This record gives sequence, C-alpha cells and structure tokens, in this order.
Amino acid sequence: MQATRIRPDTRPTDIRRLTAAGLSAVLPGLGQAFNRRPALAALFIIPSLVLIAIGVLLVQMQSPARLGAWMVTPQVLGTLLTLNLLVLIWRLIAVGQAFLDTRRTGPAGWLGIVGVIIIAIVVAVPHFAVYRYGSLVGDTFKIIFSGTVLGALDDPRTDRPGPGAGERVNILLLGIDSRGDYTADLTDTMMVASIDPVGHTVSLISVPRDLIDTPLGGGDTFGPKLNGLYAYAEAHPETFPAGGIRTLQVALGELLGIPIQYYAQVDFKGFVKMVDAVGGVDIVAPRSFDDPTYPKRGRGSRGFSITEGPHHLNGQDALAYARSRKALGESDFTRQARQQQILVALKAEATKGGSLLFQLPDLLDAVGKAIHTDIPLDRLPDLAAVIDEVGREGVTSVVIRAPLVRGIIGPYGSSQKPRLVRIRAMAAGLFSAPGVPPTPWPTPEPQPGLKPSPTTSP
Repeated sequence: MQATRIRPDTRPTDIRRLTAAGLSAVLPGLGQAFNRRPALAALFIIPSLVLIAIGVLLVQMQSPARLGAWMVTPQVLGTLLTLNLLVLIWRLIAVGQAFLDTRRTGPAGWLGIVGVIIIAIVVAVPHFAVYRYGSLVGDTFKIIFSGTVLGALDDPRTDRPGPGAGERVNILLLGIDSRGDYTADLTDTMMVASIDPVGHTVSLISVPRDLIDTPLGGGDTFGPKLNGLYAYAEAHPETFPAGGIRTLQVALGELLGIPIQYYAQVDFKGFVKMVDAVGGVDIVAPRSFDDPTYPKRGRGSRGFSITEGPHHLNGQDALAYARSRKALGESDFTRQARQQQILVALKAEATKGGSLLFQLPDLLDAVGKAIHTDIPLDRLPDLAAVIDEVGREGVTSVVIRAPLVRGIIGPYGSSQKPRLVRIRAMAAGLFSAPGVPPTPWPTPEPQPGLKPSPTTSP
C-alpha cells in the first residue's frame, strides 16, 4: 500500500514573508528590519527617508499653487515621472527582497505567492496612476501653452517684451463664438485681466463688443464694432499682418493705455465642458430676468430665465447666464458683469483646496481643448501663486459703460463710441503701480470717518 505524501504547512512561513513584504511596501527597509537584516534595512530606508524629507520640505516651503505649477513645467514634470518609475522599481525590489529573504526556510505556498502578487499590484497602482495623470497634465499644458498665435506674423507694432520682475502681467481674455452657425468667429467676450505680483490683486475690465472707432495705434482706428476686428484681421493679412489676436491686443492696449503682453482664448463649447468638469459653479444672481430669445444649443428650444438669489449652474446654464443680453432690463453691460461673475466662480471651483492643479481627467481634457494662450510656462508658477492668494475681495472688476462710452445709432447699428480720455483715466487707477491698491470705478464717495475699500467692485 502506497504511503500518502503529506505537504508541509507553509502558512506560518508565508505569513512571515508577507508581513515583511507588506512592511517594505509601506516603506522600503521596514521589511528588512523585520527580517533582522540591519545593513539591508539601512540601504533601503535611508534613501526613502531622504526622498520623503525632500517632499515634505518642498510642501512646507511653497504654496500648493506654486508647487503644483512648478511641477507641470515640462522639464520638471519629465524628471518627476522618471523619478516615479525609479521609486516604483525601488519599492518592488524592497518588497521582493523582503519576501524572498533566505532566512525564510522552505518554499512559499499559494498563500504567499498570491499575497505577494497582490502586494505588488497595490504598490504599482498608485505609480501607474501618477504616470497616467502626470502624462495627461503634461500633454494638456503643452497644448494650452503652445507659445504660438494662429495667423500671427512678425509685426513691429506687436513685438512687446514680456513684463519684468514685479511688473503687472496683463492678459487679454477672449471668448470666441465659433460654434458653426456664424460665418466668422466673433469675439463676443473681451476682457483684460491684470495681475499685480506685488500687491497680490487682480484687476479685471470688460470691453463692450459694440465698441466702435477703436484706436489701433499710429493714428489708425477700426471703425466697425470691435467684436468683428479679430475675424477682419484674420481675413485681411495684407492690412493686419500680426493676425487677429495680436491686433486685438494692440487695439485694447491703445484703448486702455497699457501694454498687453499675453492672451488666453476660450471657445464657448470648451467653456461648457470646463464648467461641467468642475461640477458646475455657484453664483448669486443680483436680479431675476427672462430672455425668451436666447438659443439653447442642442436642445431644440429657446429661452433662458433665472430668479434672484443663489444658484448652482451647469455648463450650458452658466454659458446662458454669461451670454444672455436681451431680457427686459438687461444689456451688454449687465452681461459683461455676469461674465466676470462666472469667471470668478469658475476660478473658485477649479482651485478648491488651494491648488491650481486640475485633478479631474475630464477637466484636463476640457481645458486642453478649450483654452489656448501664449503665456510662457516659466511664468506659470509665479502667476499661479499670486492667483491662489487672491480671494474674491482681491478682484477689482470694471465694466466699460456710460459715461466712459456714448451710445449712438450709426452705420453699424446700435453702437458704443469710446470717450478715450475718460477710459484711460479710469484705467490708470484700475491698473495702478505694482503694490498700489487698484482704484475701483466708479470711485466710491468717502464717508466721514471711513476709508473706502480699494478692492470693492462696483
């Protein structure tokens, strides 16, 4: 009669192996210390602690926004992704050595084999996630910060140097209506945002789409409505060799009496995706209105209405709130104020937790497809740090309206004619010297015994 072969019980050894491997998965070297291998433990744990200390030091020394923006620059991000791979290999080696340590006698059983595979997967998953999200961030920022302007050619009128250290950074913000049902792209939203890196404030001004007779520099003016200048310049390169965006930068710079160094362009489809990607925005409508003529894209119907008070808006409704202008009592000027309100609300949602790093893949994808800008990546850390420190009270917003402009009915229909002297006087206070609080417009009347707040928006 053949004797039955009894397999040895490997569970005690497997448990010890897995305990050592698990400890090294938490921190390379702990498993080696558990196995009483002091030399190996020091070899693994010292580099790990040094790396952790460097990370903690960076977090303590920099704001989340500055650190995050520094991390997405191409050189740094590439280095971090390579380091991420090396750390993964380092951790897997530590796990494997702790599990296979020769002090553990006998073969590993199924419990040990399955367990160490699970530990290896648990170790690897975060690193693969970091690589995936890091690559996504890098690709997105390469698209956004392309460093190019469509249609732009060399033009001495637009060769403006970037701002120096401590100088205001002025950015043209454009909303392009390119949804396919117009014959030309119209810049229906035109703002200039000015970031003061010394005073940590932002000045924001909206320019009417119906502005006419806009100065172009050198004594030239653009007679038709300003929202058509971009498309006109793109269609007439012989007259505007700098292209549409650069021409708008020059024109608005001449209008306000400031240099505009950069631009950021967003299309309305991308705007909707951005708002939806952050889960919507919170606003407080100052009054109720009903616009039955507003076209709802993709809904087969028309009309948009909102009641006075707080609201949470999805992407389509946020776009409607920012664009509607034909309701009773509403106008292009009230719409511009709503656009600024949506912009501040979107910034608040995207920077929750104090970081400008977008965490959601949907948001990254939306941003990459929606925004194009020529802001250099090496300026991003400083700008992100300033914006992160700017709360709602640090934003001074102005809408160019009467008496800065005069409404007329002329060859281009209902239009707004600029009063340049008044506009530039307002802009001089709004875009004050770095470190000097911007002056809101209209300037509040001082009350006896009280000083007006320099950052209160009208």
